[in-house]
Amino acid sequence: MKLLLFADLHLDTNFDHNGPARRKAQRETLGRIVELAFEEKADALLCAGDLYEHDRFSPDTAAFLRTAFDVDLRVYLAPGDDDWYGPQSLYQQVDWSPNVHVFTEDTLEPVDLADGITLWGGANCAPAPAKGFLDGFAVARGGVNLALFHGPEPEDIAITGLDHAFLGHVHTPSHAPHHTYPGNPDPLTPGETGDRGAVLCTVHEDGTVSRKTFDVSAGRALLMPPAEPSPVPLHLGALADERTVRGQFVRDVEASSLDLPTKARVLAMGLRALEER
Repeated sequence: MKLLLFADLHLDTNFDHNGPARRKAQRETLGRIVELAFEEKADALLCAGDLYEHDRFSPDTAAFLRTAFDVDLRVYLAPGDDDWYGPQSLYQQVDWSPNVHVFTEDTLEPVDLADGITLWGGANCAPAPAKGFLDGFAVARGGVNLALFHGPEPEDIAITGLDHAFLGHVHTPSHAPHHTYPGNPDPLTPGETGDRGAVLCTVHEDGTVSRKTFDVSAGRALLMPPAEPSPVPLHLGALADERTVRGQFVRDVEASSLDLPTKARVLAMGLRALEER
């Protein structure tokens, strides 16, 4: 069985710069994730929470998600601490298509993915720190048992009887023997590390999981704040004539298909970097 996992998209985030463009890119990223699920012939799409920002979502966000997930594919949503499930949550305001299953309890509840494969899912039901869903939990059925929730890294998944947990909340990607954090698929802050994105998880008959990460970000190019004004040397012609690394750099940028403002920024930053070598 193949499951496509993502988490921590945080639609409607209040970015410090480039906000409208980056929020639009987040929606495009979700579209890429859904398309990827079809391209890879996934059996289901899993979201491990923080799909959106509860304090900032709008009716337009609700309509967008309703449409995005109205596809010929099973979708399982496990609310997190920033998109918690409650009377005022987007999850209760959307008339989801029949293929969408939203987990609504703060304890793990089972759904059958296939014969002999169970997915245990739960929801954060308050705007509180993400809870530990495995406290006191033990699997009560045979076969392969998987979990989907949003919370801190569990100490020992195997002792619960679970074969693997698909998780959100930790933004740094982590692929451990018994759990997977995909990381946020679109950039949220500078300095993020790790191969983040949507993770295609292949569940084998013995409960082990093999994984492949796909870069689905539509907003990475928008993360960098506008470059500080920096004078571009007026003697570019002379620089381009140099038989040096600097000259080759100028020639390459000038010959590129970049627009003029972008060329200016690339030249300014590149020349400054070469001077500091």
